[in-house]
Amino acid sequence: MTFFDSSHKKEIEGLNKLWGALADLEKLGKQKGIDDIFQDNGAKVLQQVIISDLSFLPGREGNDAIDKNNVEWEFKSLNTETTASGFSTDHHATHELLQRFNSVPWLFSFYAGIHLQEMYVLSPGGLSKWTEHQRNHLDERIREGKGKSLNNPKIPIKYVKKHGTKIFPFPQSPIDPATLDGK
Repeated sequence: MTFFDSSHKKEIEGLNKLWGALADLEKLGKQKGIDDIFQDNGAKVLQQVIISDLSFLPGREGNDAIDKNNVEWEFKSLNTETTASGFSTDHHATHELLQRFNSVPWLFSFYAGIHLQEMYVLSPGGLSKWTEHQRNHLDERIREGKGKSLNNPKIPIKYVKKHGTKIFPFPQSPIDPATLDGK
């Protein structure tokens, strides 16, 4: 292919058609409070809030969404094609943060590339076994003088699937995540 030859022009034309659909997706994202579908997993978050019927909470700090009961939710997603260990948490996981992890419901989404495969909900307290293990590990680090936080402890995929409630793909009787928020 040579610059701007017929083949190149055809490729640009194809891209422009696809980009038009992205503009529609961007408009939907803005309606849901997501300003840029290309930043911070915006398109995936848009998909997650629509499927779960939750509302997006803008900003990078705090929780990610809120349900019809005014309960805030934490979202985590991963790409199974690039991540096998688990869901990232925080680069400075302290006792306080681990405690907060158990105070809200979580929506975990599994993707293969950009394709949503599964979604699981863990109610508040659903991470208690995992956070107890992490607190013990953190206490050991503090005793040994290795710091007062853990660097991005992963929430294992197996843990989420064992302790969570699968809400997507939709089961025979779809489950409203807001009924699982534990509040």
